[in-house]
Amino acid sequence: MLIFCFFSFVAGAQEVEITDYSATIYLGESFNFKDKKIVFKEVLEDSRCPDDVTCIWAGEAKILVEIVEGNKSLGTKIISLRSNAVTNAPGLASFFNEDVKIKFLSLSPYPKTSRKIKASDYQLKLKITENLEN
Repeated sequence: MLIFCFFSFVAGAQEVEITDYSATIYLGESFNFKDKKIVFKEVLEDSRCPDDVTCIWAGEAKILVEIVEGNKSLGTKIISLRSNAVTNAPGLASFFNEDVKIKFLSLSPYPKTSRKIKASDYQLKLKITENLEN
């Protein structure tokens, strides 16, 4: 699923366009942005507290993403996702430019004690915001 949102507003005498790109990608898939791809490589750890348990610590999931340009890997990053919290990824934005902000919105499915999550079931929801000055 891919969603685009466009906003324009005037900041002083300068017009700024804000473009949002949202996507949900499965493990092994990628999201194309500009001339690069954000690849959801691996779930390294998923210690999030299951929905059907009361925990003292909410836990986190650690995922590995890779930035690819053409056929060349530009690098990988480990992203820690807290339970039900939006995670900013400033380290990934360095692969693009300062006008790009990347947020990881969620990792699903959320753990339950009654089921084991297969790697192929994981979905990563992300949002990229780009500010363009005209």
